[in-house]
Amino acid sequence: MRKRNLLLITVLLILVGGGIVVSIWFHAIHMDTKDWRDRSQHYHCGYGVRVEGLSGRNVLGPTVIMVPIPATKEGRFFTPLAQKDPYFTQELMHEINNWPEQYRKGPYFENATEIFDNKTTPGGWTTFIVETEKGYMLGFRTNESVLQDISFSANFVADYFDIFDPISNGSPILFPVENTSNISVIPYGEYTRYASNPTYDSYVYVSECRQGAPIDFHIRLEANNDPGEWPKEYRGQYLNEIKATISGTGFLKVKVTLGQEFYFMAIPQ
Repeated sequence: MRKRNLLLITVLLILVGGGIVVSIWFHAIHMDTKDWRDRSQHYHCGYGVRVEGLSGRNVLGPTVIMVPIPATKEGRFFTPLAQKDPYFTQELMHEINNWPEQYRKGPYFENATEIFDNKTTPGGWTTFIVETEKGYMLGFRTNESVLQDISFSANFVADYFDIFDPISNGSPILFPVENTSNISVIPYGEYTRYASNPTYDSYVYVSECRQGAPIDFHIRLEANNDPGEWPKEYRGQYLNEIKATISGTGFLKVKVTLGQEFYFMAIPQ
């Protein structure tokens, strides 16, 4: 009887210990999968700038082009998602599996300066963030005597933004922002959305070193919410877009249109 009880206790300890090990393993895998999921599975934005009609122009001295930059209507840059410290279970499994040191914490997400400032693009352009009389803007500078068109894109992850009313609720749009159109909303499930596409004014800048035909600007900012945090009917995006053909130099006003898209239709309440 004594031997039988010892055997049962031994089996029970093995089962409990094995269960703990398996639980640690599964928890670590689950959290690593969540932390290191694709950037598109977070609150993320895609930003693109195309300036055409520059290629082949002969200029003297530096040339500067400036365009709207992603920021709130008050000019605040987004807050990147914070880098997470791992749980004990993750630390243990990372040590056992000898993960490289740079992967033992959660992924690091860049801030606005790291994403937009001092980047080189084809054609000899270098980016810079500048505070102008209109507010912060993204600039492109070159010392080349023969210009090339500008093509620039970036994506970034934020800690949060609101796709239902991004203009009023501190989400990234194309700053500077002036003369926002009247905004009306309609019910959308438990929330509201814009009844129509709002518009607002922003600015581009063209330096004096310019000759030739008008310049075409196409600027997009697409913001998607985190599909892991929202029921499917509230997953979606909003898009800020500028399409403008510009003649002249200095600060030039352009119109921005903001549209919304929800991937699954919510039932109005």
